[in-house]
Amino acid sequence: MKQWFLEWALRQKQKKMVVGADYNVETYLNKIVEYFDPSIAGDRKLTVVYEFHDSGANDGAWTVAIDDARCTLSRGEAEQFDSKFYMTAETYRRILTGRLDFSKLTYSTGAIRFFGNTLAQIELNTYLKLPKNAGIAGL
Repeated sequence: MKQWFLEWALRQKQKKMVVGADYNVETYLNKIVEYFDPSIAGDRKLTVVYEFHDSGANDGAWTVAIDDARCTLSRGEAEQFDSKFYMTAETYRRILTGRLDFSKLTYSTGAIRFFGNTLAQIELNTYLKLPKNAGIAGL
């Protein structure tokens, strides 16, 4: 019961949060492609879907696909995926800025719902080389 209440309370708060007009999740999702290092990924195949809800113009799904040492981002949800993450754009912004620890807090509070392999996000991040001056904590 306590867990249910925490998740409900978080959803209520998230629905009331306003994401600024200048914030666009696609801009940051494109950084996954930009910071992708094919030498680390090798011949690994991985598909991760990000779906945003209750976020106005940022609503929708995007698919990050790694195949043949290439990383692509496309609008829409892939039929087959390793992992799918369902969250608000504000939750994603908090992850980007380091105000929300993806691995420790997001699942236990219900800020992110996932389908499939939860380790796919960790694996995806191992294929990225974030520059020190990237201005973001993670993708």
